[in-house]
Amino acid sequence: MFFDKFDELFHSSLISAVKESELSEEEIIAKLAPEFDNLVTAYEDTISSTYLEHHKFKLNDFLKSHFKNQKTIATTNKNSIIPFHLYINGCAIAFEKITERIGRKRIDSTLKTNVALYGLVIRRADEIANLLLCGHIDGAMIIWRSLYENAIILMLLATENDPELADKFYKHSIRNSKNKVASFNKHYKKLGFKKLPKSTDIKLEKETESLKKEYGKDFLSNDFGWADDLFPGKQKANFRLIEDRVEMSKYRPYYLLCCEQMHSNFNGFKNFMEGSKIILPRLMAQEIDLVHFIDPMQFTLSILHDINDYMLYEFSTPSEYEVNLLLLEKIFEKQQKSFDI
Repeated sequence: MFFDKFDELFHSSLISAVKESELSEEEIIAKLAPEFDNLVTAYEDTISSTYLEHHKFKLNDFLKSHFKNQKTIATTNKNSIIPFHLYINGCAIAFEKITERIGRKRIDSTLKTNVALYGLVIRRADEIANLLLCGHIDGAMIIWRSLYENAIILMLLATENDPELADKFYKHSIRNSKNKVASFNKHYKKLGFKKLPKSTDIKLEKETESLKKEYGKDFLSNDFGWADDLFPGKQKANFRLIEDRVEMSKYRPYYLLCCEQMHSNFNGFKNFMEGSKIILPRLMAQEIDLVHFIDPMQFTLSILHDINDYMLYEFSTPSEYEVNLLLLEKIFEKQQKSFDI
């Protein structure tokens, strides 16, 4: 697969060594037979090391080709690419201004958490933009799933506006910490890692018991236990309930499409199929046509725009809020119009 004429070269090397030897045919066979496997291993080691030392990969050529592909995608779809990046860049500017302002004053835990989530959502949007420039639509969809989930939590904390809820969200992270440590402790030997210090387990256990005393044993019983009190009776919080509560369930159809790219299932091959057949070369190909970029772009900016309504209201000066939002709205509309194909 990686080596041309692997067997022929081995046989040729072996025959050459035999011809140069002064031993008789019987003596050669007697000496080679017990060592044949070792000879094969030595040959494999030599040829693989030689390949590694003399590979033909050229970083500059790779970068030149990579940037050329990005430029082709960007120029082919520039009427959509430009407003898309312009909007994300606008969010990055807003985030920078927000971080400057909160550094000069005290804010509650809701705003602190939401500023961090806002930065993470913008980061995800930037990652989506970069993946789209590489023609990786499915990769962008996988990242969009993360963007959406973080956006939903941001919107919940924003609409509830309850610092205690934000504190619970933060404290609940110990559930994942415990799961990670438990998994590591189970598998660290097979991974060849060092064992965690005993103090790690002791610290986590103390914090867990403290949270159970403060919020009850059900607090850490599910992924969204920090939000259980928002829902009546014995109903446990889950992502879909939270999604409905912040009135963003309209995005669920696209979320489910993105989940198909995230998790292994046959529907993940849809973009690479014609009829019932998977076109294997497409798995390595980049997308270029605008039609494939529309959904990742428009759903990314839709989420950002929903969030910006809240973030700009909280952190703009009163006289600037409407004009700040208007600018982003016009950029968003310009991008949407570029999809009229």
